[in-house]
Amino acid sequence: MDINLDYQVTLRVFVSLCFYVVVSYGFVAWKYRVYQRVAKGWRPVLVYAHIFAATSNIVAFPLFLLIDRHPPVTPFLSWLGLLMAAGGTLFLLWAGLTLKIATFVPPTTGEITTTGPFHVTTHPMYLGGVVVGFGLSMWSASMLGLVYALVIALTLVVVSREEEKNLVERFGKAYLDYKEHTVIRL
Repeated sequence: MDINLDYQVTLRVFVSLCFYVVVSYGFVAWKYRVYQRVAKGWRPVLVYAHIFAATSNIVAFPLFLLIDRHPPVTPFLSWLGLLMAAGGTLFLLWAGLTLKIATFVPPTTGEITTTGPFHVTTHPMYLGGVVVGFGLSMWSASMLGLVYALVIALTLVVVSREEEKNLVERFGKAYLDYKEHTVIRL
């Protein structure tokens, strides 16, 4: 079977990135589970590792799409993809600004964040990231990018479930009531 070398490299990068997404966000799910039980001296290590995992995934996806970019299927889909990516980015940033430091450092006390984008969904950063992924895939006309965005979406669903276990442990019925009043439940 004679496959173009560039395609083989792209496929290897794609598989590696899919593996990395699952492992890195698996770490994030683990971090939420153990954060309160870890010695305080180790907590910053977990936070910095989480920041690295999130940042590296944010950087890797657009770079991959530049490798696997194709001519647009239609100009409309290309522009729609860019609009989706921009909207998802704004939603993600809005959520990060709403949470501030709690984006990476789970608070030991406090209340559930229910304002801003958290009024819309329980996991606005994940939703924003997934919308960005699908939007950039449409813009780049990348089938592998579309599959990659799907891998990210499925991984973040699993991670959000892990986070929610922690939130139910910490806030109980208050969290479950909040979740029932959001428009989009992941």
